[in-house]
Amino acid sequence: MSFGQGVTSNPLILKLSGYDLIYSESKFDDIEFPMSEVDIIPLSGEKIFATFKYGKDNNYKHPSSSQIIQTYFDKVKSLRGKPLYKGENYGSFQVKSNAKKFWCVIETHENGASYTVTIIEQEKIQEAETAQEMLELLKEKGTVDLYFQFATGSATLSKASYQTINELATLLKRYAPKLKLSIEGHTDNIGSTTANKKLSLQRAVAVKKQLVIKGVDTNRLETIGWGSERPIASNDDEKGRLRNRRVSIKAIN
Repeated sequence: MSFGQGVTSNPLILKLSGYDLIYSESKFDDIEFPMSEVDIIPLSGEKIFATFKYGKDNNYKHPSSSQIIQTYFDKVKSLRGKPLYKGENYGSFQVKSNAKKFWCVIETHENGASYTVTIIEQEKIQEAETAQEMLELLKEKGTVDLYFQFATGSATLSKASYQTINELATLLKRYAPKLKLSIEGHTDNIGSTTANKKLSLQRAVAVKKQLVIKGVDTNRLETIGWGSERPIASNDDEKGRLRNRRVSIKAIN
C-alpha cells in the first residue's frame, strides 16, 4: 500500500461520515510533533494537512472527540502503525513503509464538530534500524549515521529516540562487547559555528549518557562535536539540512 498520496486518496486521512473536507494543503514544512503531553519534537518533511467539518444539514449529532480519535487509532492498528500518544482532543501515531516514515497527528475541535489531520512524510534516511544492521555497516564502512530526535536547539533526547538507543546498546552489549565507539554529533549550518559545535557535542554526550544508563562501559565511548564542519548533503534546502543533523557512530578499534 502506498501512503504518499493526495489528501482524498491517502489511507492515513479518514473522511468520516457526515464530515466535509473544507481545507487542505500539501507542501514541505516544519511542525512541532506531540510524542506525549509534554514531549514535543520538531519534524521536517512533506506535509499533508486537512480540515474536516461536520455538515450543517446533517440531522444526526456528530461523533465526540474521543470517538473520532479512537476511530483513527483503530485504523492505525489495521495499517500496522504505532500509536504514540492519545489525549482528550488529539493523538499521534507513526506508520512505516519500506522506504518512508509517516508521522501523523489527529486533532479535534468543538468536541468533534471538526477535526484536522497533519501528516509529515519522511524518507528513511537512517542507514540502519537494528543492532544487526548497525554491526554490518560498521564492519563494511566503519561508521553509521543515526538520526535521533531532539527538540530544536536542545540536547534532550526525545522518547522517539529510545528505540535507536536500545538497538545501539544491544549492539555494544550483545553483538560487539569489546567494540569501542566514537559518538560524533553534527548539525546543519544554521546558527553560529561556535553554538553549533557546542550543541553537536552536547547531543553526542546525551547519546553516550543513555548508553551508559543501559549498562555500556563509559570507557568504550568517546564523544566529539563537529558542528557543521562535516556535511553529507547540501545545506541550501531543508532536506539537505535534515540529513546533516545527525549523530554518527564510528568504530575506533
